[in-house]
Amino acid sequence: MAEPDPMSKLRHDLANPLAAILAETQLLLIGDEEMSPDVKQALKEIEKLAIRMRAILRGTQEPPQG
Repeated sequence: MAEPDPMSKLRHDLANPLAAILAETQLLLIGDEEMSPDVKQALKEIEKLAIRMRAILRGTQEPPQG
C-alpha cells in the first residue's frame, strides 16, 4: 500500500477548521446590526484572510495523474 501524501493530509487537516472559521465569521457578519464598526471590520478581515488561505490550500493540490 502506498504511503499517504503528506501534503494531502496537511490540506485536509487545515481545510476543515478553516471552513468552520469562515462559516462562523460569515454567520456573525450576517447578524451585524448591533456590531461596532471596529468589530465588523475585524470580522471582514478574518473572512478575507480565511478565503485567501483556502485559495492557497487549493493551489497546493497536485493535478490528477492519468
